[in-house]
Amino acid sequence: MAFINYGGGGPHMSTNYSQSTNPLVQEHPFPSHHQPPYVYEPPIYGGQSFNQKSFVAVPVSSSNCIPCGKDDACVSPSHWCDGVPQCRNGRDEECFLLANSTFVLYAKSKDFGWRPVCHDNWNLDHGKQVCNRIGYSRDSYSSYGSTLASKVKSSVFLMLNESLKTRDTYQKLSISNNCSSGLLVTLRCIDCGHRSYTSNISRRIIGGAAAIKGEFPWQVSLHFEHRHLCGGSIIAPYWVITAAHCGERHPYPSLWRVYGGILRQTERRTVKAHAVEKFIRHEKFNKRNKDYDVALMKLKSPFKFSEIIRPVCLPNYGQGFQTADECWISGWGDLVEGGTPSQNLQRTSLPLITYRDCRTAYYEFLTSRMLCAGFEEGGVDACQGDSGGPLVTTQESLWWLVGITSWGFGCARPGKPGVYSRVVKLLDWIYLQLKVHR
Repeated sequence: MAFINYGGGGPHMSTNYSQSTNPLVQEHPFPSHHQPPYVYEPPIYGGQSFNQKSFVAVPVSSSNCIPCGKDDACVSPSHWCDGVPQCRNGRDEECFLLANSTFVLYAKSKDFGWRPVCHDNWNLDHGKQVCNRIGYSRDSYSSYGSTLASKVKSSVFLMLNESLKTRDTYQKLSISNNCSSGLLVTLRCIDCGHRSYTSNISRRIIGGAAAIKGEFPWQVSLHFEHRHLCGGSIIAPYWVITAAHCGERHPYPSLWRVYGGILRQTERRTVKAHAVEKFIRHEKFNKRNKDYDVALMKLKSPFKFSEIIRPVCLPNYGQGFQTADECWISGWGDLVEGGTPSQNLQRTSLPLITYRDCRTAYYEFLTSRMLCAGFEEGGVDACQGDSGGPLVTTQESLWWLVGITSWGFGCARPGKPGVYSRVVKLLDWIYLQLKVHR
């Protein structure tokens, strides 16, 4: 992991990390450009109608732009789902998202804001349409289900009106004061967060243990010019998520290769090397403090999922993680600070710590896009070469990507926990890239 040492003579804190069961931090559960108060359901927004004067035509061939559908124009990612229609057909405001660990589907009503979708009349085709709108390929679609409407704090719902003569799922949705079935749609756009690993392992290696086949099937090794440089996580057949700083000095996609399903670095000679089509760094990435430290790699060929190659689940909007939750990190980084990289995939468990304790350790370097994990006494941590790798935990029997290994003060030092990019705060950007770079 590319840990950044902010001066060897800096303060050396010994913080007593509290193990509170309160949420790590109060999150904004739905798209951040709205900046709503924290609630467990989408806030109600004022109505927005299309204003012809607000439309700015942009050629579809423009880069970093989301097509408006059949219109001969597209809209920049920053304007997608921002409450102001930019496409002539208003498609940029016809938005869907998945909420909480149960994958409850919400759609954005033009007049009532984000509302849960009633299960009545829902079918397979609707599910595939919506997942495609969110950013996933139709080929990755997994399933749909239901959950009790009483579990969501909403008195207004969106229901399908099958009498309307259109195949567009969004256009069939209408506001209702009740959900007849009492059930809401839950939607799985990709079969993520599963693993075949069930055995225990006891052989200890400095600060952790050696992983075994199938234990972290989403973990990949990112090679630049034939050497391991960073880690990453599979989130879809063509997509890997990693840290932006991994490409800070190495942005050229043609020089990267991605290896999945391996434990030993020597195994890369016997598995397929995936070439990279695009390396997409967050445009707000800050080189100084590593804020917005997230990047996506789009591969030229997809991963073929198996027992040892599977995607991890991205967290959903509104999903919280607790400081009492056990998390896991993994990678091929240095075994000790200033040491040599591991040839075997290593893993270890460590707890999330409160934002307050993390802020005490790192002062103004910490931002709301970051979280910390580690022990007050140190001794367990990620290190050089682990950057971009996953920080994961389990909820609802699934594995979720809580964080992306980012930075810290040395490796495994007392009072200096590891810092990770907070994935739930970066969902808007992630899904926008999946749409832009289909």
